[in-house]
Amino acid sequence: MFKKHPKGLAVLFFTEMWERFGFYTMLAIFIYYMQANFGWDAATATNVYGIFLAGVYFTPILGGWIADNFLGYGKTISLGAIILAAGYAMMAIPTQSPMTLYIALAIVCVGNGLFKANISVLVGNLYGHAEGSLKDAGYNIFYMGINIGAFYAPMAAAGIRRFVMENFDFTLANGYNAGFAIAALGMIISLLIFYFFRKQYASADYKAKDKKDEVRDLVLTKEQEKERIVALITIFFIVIFFWMAFHQNGSALSLFARDYTHQIVGKITALLFDVIGLHALLAVLLGSAAAITSKGSWKKLGLGLFFVAAGIAVIIFKMNTLSDVNEIAPEQFQSFNPMFIVLLTPLVVGWFAFLNKKGKEPSSPAKIGIGMLVTAAAYIVMIFAAQGLMPVHSLEGGRSLLTVSPYWLITTYFTLTIAELHLSPMGLSFVSKVAPPKMKGLMMGGWFGATAVGNYLSGFVGRFYQNWELWQFFLLLVVTSIFAALLVKVFLKKLKHATR
Repeated sequence: MFKKHPKGLAVLFFTEMWERFGFYTMLAIFIYYMQANFGWDAATATNVYGIFLAGVYFTPILGGWIADNFLGYGKTISLGAIILAAGYAMMAIPTQSPMTLYIALAIVCVGNGLFKANISVLVGNLYGHAEGSLKDAGYNIFYMGINIGAFYAPMAAAGIRRFVMENFDFTLANGYNAGFAIAALGMIISLLIFYFFRKQYASADYKAKDKKDEVRDLVLTKEQEKERIVALITIFFIVIFFWMAFHQNGSALSLFARDYTHQIVGKITALLFDVIGLHALLAVLLGSAAAITSKGSWKKLGLGLFFVAAGIAVIIFKMNTLSDVNEIAPEQFQSFNPMFIVLLTPLVVGWFAFLNKKGKEPSSPAKIGIGMLVTAAAYIVMIFAAQGLMPVHSLEGGRSLLTVSPYWLITTYFTLTIAELHLSPMGLSFVSKVAPPKMKGLMMGGWFGATAVGNYLSGFVGRFYQNWELWQFFLLLVVTSIFAALLVKVFLKKLKHATR
């Protein structure tokens, strides 16, 4: 997978994998924790969720500026990792004070601001002036690392919650505190990888203001610099609507999973929520892919067939041990998006490579437009899922008397994944290619600043989830996503010109 790519990519891949493991462990249970610990309703919890995510993705603007002008990327990332670990550790301490929670969240925001944008800049710096499609592929691979961590995070959160509640005299809120401790551990592992393998990315770690490093980058006229900044700001505005829709996964979609989705399921569905069973299914899929693409390599064919056989054996074993009635944890739905990203990334990269050979690969902005249309399709699925369901706050006990199949949400996550692969890694690559040399960290921070606005809006519109008919709420996300796609269409020529 890392063949033809700089050695430092693997280090940044695993650094980001463990950092995202910590972040998404925390995020998978965050809204549930607020309701269990403080008794907040959905509107209050989703509003705090949105403000927190806005802070998480707004602070990279400052973090990028600090790295560009003072500390360099490596030192800024390391400092951010330490602060993130401290923030998660503070959240692991039980408290009844909302202010204590807010302080911990502020610490997490600061740490993420120093870490997030700058590691993405390092990825781009590894490639220098390499061919755009190679850099796109590099960001796709890097994005796989993000999502491997995110895939295991909800499993870890659900697993530790169940373990401590079954073996200790812990409340539900304390079970979530244990999940935050696991997040802190993941952050420590990330820091250790980044520190001990720093030689692999040393050539990409510099301060953008250093004159001696200007030779690394293109020299732009003032007019070209202005054109690029305008193009980036345009993209930043457009992707706000994606993140507003996408980050419903931790708020509206999480609440839908808990309140409107079957939690008592049969064996086949339970297999998707069983850690061992799910990995067996993945072994069959990946083994089959390896066997099909072996192209005369007996070693690869044999390994692929071994994984298929082992996976099938484990599936048969699990089907015999699972009961006819099984309970699933709602937080585990958030594993599907990163799992689909890991599975689909090689296909998407291969598809773009095929189009590139044919001279038909869409530009990065065009891919973003396609991603917005696919986002709309994802929430059309939820409109159908919500038919006949009433707002949960109007029902006795806070839970719906009517529930739907888990496969509605799984299908939505699958569709959102396709959208995300067209948009998020392509956006990172676009910023890396277009940002003026001395503003790389700042402009990458701008990308995450746009994410911040979208994340805040995800919580802001979350109040409508509680007060509107469910289909109306999901229709709002369909309309805003289509609107963003139309904006890409309008500005596409100018956006493509800025990359020349």
